[in-house]
Amino acid sequence: MRIPPFWISLLLLVIPIIASQPLSRWLDKPMAYYLLQQKMEEIKASMAERGKQLDTALSTQLAQFDFDCGAKDMVLLRDPRFYSTHIRLQGLELASGVNCSSLGVGIPLIKEAKKMGGLPGKFGLTATMDKFNTEQELVAYYKSGENIAYWVLDNSWSHDLLQHPCTNCFYLEFSQRDPAAMTTHFPRGNKAIKAEESSHSLSFFDQESMTKQTLWAGKALNDYARQQVRFYGLWIGAALGLLLTVSYWLLRNYRRSLKGLLQAGLIRREFIPFYQPVVNSRTREVVGFEALLRWRRGGELVPPGAFIDYVEEQGLILPITVQLLERVLTDLSSLAATQWVSVNLVAAHIEQPLLRNLLQQHQWPSPAQLTFELTERKPLTDIKSATSEITALQERGYHVKLDDFGTGYGGFAYLQSLGIRQIKIDKMFVDTIGTDDLKRSVLDAIIAFGRESGMEMIAEGVETQEQVDYLYRQGVYLIQGYVFGKPMPLQELLLWQQAFRRPHSETA
Repeated sequence: MRIPPFWISLLLLVIPIIASQPLSRWLDKPMAYYLLQQKMEEIKASMAERGKQLDTALSTQLAQFDFDCGAKDMVLLRDPRFYSTHIRLQGLELASGVNCSSLGVGIPLIKEAKKMGGLPGKFGLTATMDKFNTEQELVAYYKSGENIAYWVLDNSWSHDLLQHPCTNCFYLEFSQRDPAAMTTHFPRGNKAIKAEESSHSLSFFDQESMTKQTLWAGKALNDYARQQVRFYGLWIGAALGLLLTVSYWLLRNYRRSLKGLLQAGLIRREFIPFYQPVVNSRTREVVGFEALLRWRRGGELVPPGAFIDYVEEQGLILPITVQLLERVLTDLSSLAATQWVSVNLVAAHIEQPLLRNLLQQHQWPSPAQLTFELTERKPLTDIKSATSEITALQERGYHVKLDDFGTGYGGFAYLQSLGIRQIKIDKMFVDTIGTDDLKRSVLDAIIAFGRESGMEMIAEGVETQEQVDYLYRQGVYLIQGYVFGKPMPLQELLLWQQAFRRPHSETA
C-alpha cells in the first residue's frame, strides 16, 4: 500500500517530536550535572575576578596607611575605590588599642577573632562570630607590626549567583583549606540540598584565598534539568521533524525533476555507451567490450550512481536501453569483426518479448558481435518467460552471460533454468585475491564450478597484475578491469586499442 505524501510528511514531522520526550528521561541527569559544572565554573570565574580586584585594592591601601586612624587613614577607609561592593566593612586595629573603621568608630571584630583561635600568619582569613545560627562572613587581615588592617568581605554576590538559572537549586559552602585552622563553614543558598539523597557536589580549592568551595545540587536542579531537556527536546524534535519534512519534499521534487531531466535526455539522445575492454590474458588480445551506460548532459557526464537505480525504479531503463543499443549497433562497424560488445539487461527485458522485438525490428543484427549480460542482483519474477526469451535469442545466435555471479538471487539456479553458458565473476570476489577475506573460498568455488561445467568465465573489476596472475593460474583468462583499460567513449577506445596492440606487436 502506497502512503500518500501528506501522511508521510505528517509522520516525519510528528515522530521526532514524540520520540524526543521519552529520551528526556535519559538526559535529565547528565543535564543536571552539566548545569552543576557550569555553575561551578561561573563561581570560579567570579571569585578569580573578585580576588583580582581585592588584591589591587588592598595592596594599594596598605601601601598608603599611616596606621594611626588619623585623617589620611579614614579617607582611605571610606574611599569608594576601596570601599567597593566586595567589601562590607574595613578597619584598623592599632597596637595602642585604638580602633577605627569605615563606619568611623572601631569594632571589636579582630579582638573577637583572636579569642576564637588567633590570627596565624602575617596575612590570612578569619570569620565573623557565629551568632544565632546566622551566616558568617569572611574576614581578611594583614599584620603590620603590632597593627592590624582588616576587611570584612561581602559575600552577597554568591547569593545572587546561586539563584540562576533556577531558584534554590544550589548550595555553596566556603571553608578553609586546612580544617585545623578553622572548622567554620560559610553556607550560601539552600542548605537543605546537602541532606537530600539525590544530592551531588563538586569542589575546588582557591589558592589565592586558601579556601575550599563545595557546590551542591539536588532534586530542584534535577527537576529544572528535566524541564529544560523536555523543552529543548520539543524544539529540537520540532526542528528535526521540520527538517525531515522539508528534505522529503525537496527529495520528492528532485526525484520528480530528475525524471523530467531523464525524459528530456531521452528526447535529446544524451545516453551513450562507454566501452570497457575484455582482454585474453593468454594472448593479450582484446576479445570484446562491455557497453556501460553513461549520461552526457550539457557536455558533462552525470555519475552513473546518481541515476541508474532511479531509472530502473521508474521503468525508464527500457527506453534508455533501446537508445543505448542503437548507438552500440552503429559503433560495431568501427570495431574488429572478431570483437563482441556486451549490453546489460534487466529482468523486464527478458520476462517480456521486449528485447526480441527490438532485435527483430533491426533485422536481427550482428549475432556474432552482439551479446547480452543479465544481472542476478535483482530477481527474476517469471523464470518461465525468461527461459523462453533467452532460448529464442540463443536460437538466433545471440549469447547471454550471467553478470555479478554469486552476489544475488539466482546463481546456480539461473544457470540451470535459463541455459546460460557464460558467467562473469564479480569484483567483490576478485578483490579477495591476495587477502585473508573469507569470500576467497567462494571465488575458488565459483572458478572450480565454471571449469567443471565448461563455462566461459570473465573476471571483472580486475585492477592488479597479481589478480591477473592468480586468475590465470586458476584457468580464468578473460579479464575486464582497470588493469588493462577503463570505460571509454568510442573514439578514445580506438586510440587505446592502437596503443595497446603496439607493445604486443613489438614483443612479437
